[in-house]
Amino acid sequence: MKASVPYQAELEKEFRAAYLISQFIQETISEEDEEELDRWMQQSEHNMQIFEDLTDESMVRDFLTWFAARDTERKLQEVKKRLQFSKPAKVIPFWKYAAAACAVLLLGAGIYYFGFRDQQQLVVSNPPAAADILPGKASATLTLANGNTIDLTNLRDTIINSEVRIVNGMVVYSNTVAEPEMHEISIPRKGFYELLLPDGSKAWINSSSSIRYPSRFSGSERRVTVTGETYFEVAKDAAHPFIVSVNGVDITALGTAFNINAYPDEDGLRVTLTEGKVNVSASQRNEQLLPGQQIIVRLGECDIRTVDISPVVAWTKNQFKLKNTTIEEVMRMAERWYDAKIVYQDKITDHFTGTIDRNVPISQLLKLLEATGQVHFKIEGDTIIVTQ
Repeated sequence: MKASVPYQAELEKEFRAAYLISQFIQETISEEDEEELDRWMQQSEHNMQIFEDLTDESMVRDFLTWFAARDTERKLQEVKKRLQFSKPAKVIPFWKYAAAACAVLLLGAGIYYFGFRDQQQLVVSNPPAAADILPGKASATLTLANGNTIDLTNLRDTIINSEVRIVNGMVVYSNTVAEPEMHEISIPRKGFYELLLPDGSKAWINSSSSIRYPSRFSGSERRVTVTGETYFEVAKDAAHPFIVSVNGVDITALGTAFNINAYPDEDGLRVTLTEGKVNVSASQRNEQLLPGQQIIVRLGECDIRTVDISPVVAWTKNQFKLKNTTIEEVMRMAERWYDAKIVYQDKITDHFTGTIDRNVPISQLLKLLEATGQVHFKIEGDTIIVTQ
């Protein structure tokens, strides 16, 4: 189908950005165009992420690996014509030239380019199908010590009691009560929530997760208990260590940022450190992590490795970021975020690399995966059928 006029205009903007990136990569960009590229990158984190991916040799090579399964040569030639690549003044590595050609294919969440009917008309993917599943949104339930529950989903400015208020959609504590009470926030499938804890620490809570904490921290430590996945930015207080308990494991921090993934259907409990230091006490062992390290606790064993943290915390920026990710891992994330059921009819061995916003219908995520040619999907109600 032909693109509508507004959609055509949007695609032209994407092609312009692709052209600017290609000129930058080939080291032929003018000063004026480089200023335009800088403005484009500053427009959104998504734009900045695309630029970083296309100037990362390993990311480009991962992309080329799955793109090679398609009609690569013809499509690259068409992209070259569209972008009117200039001939570089000097020899550049192949991956940089390939990155310039790939730029147009990575731009825009949910937008894919399959070729041209002629020099002026684009063929683009259809809009979301009628059989589709919408993404999740901010949604949570607060359970007070007396058992009363408050649906936080649509609350903006509300007084719950003398201790708890909702201000601009966030739970705020007065910290004036003599005896703190235990509160719990639970997140359903297809939900997430950002919480400001009584000590000023921040917690981003993902779908199918929960956090239990006191309404005021007292004593020598600040202890919370979680299930599922939570990202913490811990307020500094050296005299009162911040401790997260999850599945018999204690993570101790002072002023630190880290992600905990403890979903029961994942292969072990994972703690990933982005800033500061944490001590992880598990299976009668005490391990310290440095930024960029991840510990996996499974079956009484602890494994520490260095990882790329950006895919781990992408969900806090409302993104799916895949890097050599298995289809099972992708579908588990989709299952929780879209509240979908996954049925496998074939074994898929391919791995996937790419970035897409989480606020798109599930059909857009599935189309990105289908672009590999190694997997296909069918949506039936709330069920996703996976085939080769």
